Amino acid sequence: MVKRRHSDAKEKPGEPSSSQVHEILTAEPHLLTAPIKSAQDKTELLPAFLKVRGLVKQHIDSFNYLINVEIRKIIHAKANEKVTCDTDPNFCLKYTDIYVGKPCVEEDYILEDITPQQCRLRDMTYAAPITVDVEYTRGKDIVVRKGKNGVGAVTIGRMPLMLRSSRCVLSDKSEEALARLGECPLDPGGYFVVKGVEKVILIQEQLSKNRIIIDVDNQGNVSGSVTSSTHERKSKTNLVMKNGKIALKHNTFTDEIPIVVVLKAMGIESDQEAVQLVGCEPDVATLLSPSIQECAQIPVRTQQQALEYCGAKVKVARQMWVKTKRSKVDEARDILANVVLAHIPVPQFDFRNKCVYLGVMIRRMLEATKDPTCVDDKDYYGNKRLELAGQLLSLLFEDLFKRLNAELKRQAEKAFSQANPSSQFDVLKCIQQGIITTGLEHAISSGNWTVKRFRMERKGVTQVLSRLSFISALGMMTRITSQFEKTRKVSGPRALQPSQWGMLCPSDTPEGESCGLV
Repeated sequence: MVKRRHSDAKEKPGEPSSSQVHEILTAEPHLLTAPIKSAQDKTELLPAFLKVRGLVKQHIDSFNYLINVEIRKIIHAKANEKVTCDTDPNFCLKYTDIYVGKPCVEEDYILEDITPQQCRLRDMTYAAPITVDVEYTRGKDIVVRKGKNGVGAVTIGRMPLMLRSSRCVLSDKSEEALARLGECPLDPGGYFVVKGVEKVILIQEQLSKNRIIIDVDNQGNVSGSVTSSTHERKSKTNLVMKNGKIALKHNTFTDEIPIVVVLKAMGIESDQEAVQLVGCEPDVATLLSPSIQECAQIPVRTQQQALEYCGAKVKVARQMWVKTKRSKVDEARDILANVVLAHIPVPQFDFRNKCVYLGVMIRRMLEATKDPTCVDDKDYYGNKRLELAGQLLSLLFEDLFKRLNAELKRQAEKAFSQANPSSQFDVLKCIQQGIITTGLEHAISSGNWTVKRFRMERKGVTQVLSRLSFISALGMMTRITSQFEKTRKVSGPRALQPSQWGMLCPSDTPEGESCGLV
């Protein structure tokens, strides 16, 4: 299959050239999306896919994005850009730019270029220096240290490099050049060489955030859920249906709250407007009528009454965190604005957008009660998100970078608190390159991803690249770690899903060889 990729690079006689194909598609663009009829044409798809995209391009693209774009965003973030000191208000260190250089190794203060093959043989880490441009104060002077031609001035650590990424010596090399470097031309790259061992960062699979998932529980009741995720908080909001009535279920409330009461608390006081939010068809109004009757029986008619009803069901544990005592109404309004469906902003308590979103959720639930095909498939890859190497490394790098800055701040405060300092304090001498270097190296070599800020402690994120056969190495690159417990006896996540095509290894279930045979 893969050998074919290289033979296909030359066009066969009688086949249209790539420029002719381009002309045909420009003239008739509908051919691009037209279904492919014959099996003969379908067999041509796989070599074309491998030639254009390959099997590990997603890892390499994700890592390239990290070293070209994401890493700059991290140092220019407001929290990381400056290092200041509490004891001396004049002291300031500001990062202006950051670069990831070429892979090299330092021996006796001399930098030597290295290749991945040398690292494998000499048990070294294939890594490149991370350098920054800085402006800082030394005494009364402002010192600017800038690099030349993309080579920065101050090294803050070393970043392990992914093979075949844009900074790697193997990128865009011909087969002859690769052979001279001791590399196999068919090797796809996409892994790291750390302390001489080839390590792969496995794809981490998660259910998609901020997306409505309609599901059916064991009793056959339809439910809708959204896992909201913002920079401040994460929360899960559920809508459940019992005996034709819809209610909101959230862990800040002690009990389920009827959905029409929630809409009234958000300012939709008229029942007609509530029905119109969901849909104007007669059958929609019929399905919603039990929920509207339930609200009328409580009885809740105004926004104030609805907020009082919700406030009575707020869990007491929340009250302990809040210093100032607030009324139940304010508490309920605050929860509806900031915690329930947290990813939808509510500017100045204007709930309009959140009401529309709730309307869409209710409509999709009602459609699923009439038509079972409207229920979402949790195993479909459109409803999942795959965390790749770049994303995982950026979390780790930001955490280590914050730690480096905290250490610099501590050193500065220690120096300025001395009564009569013997020499001027130079902050650059305090930069410990080991914090970032050993942090990244240790995480990749041990597979333990620990980010204290997010209470993230994952084990087994990386594995040693399996070189049993060519297919096993390729399969390893597209293997995933799913977040569900291995002991659960469900077949869905372990089954092949057509939407995984070209993304994941078709011969690997989430457990690998053990394959759910518990």
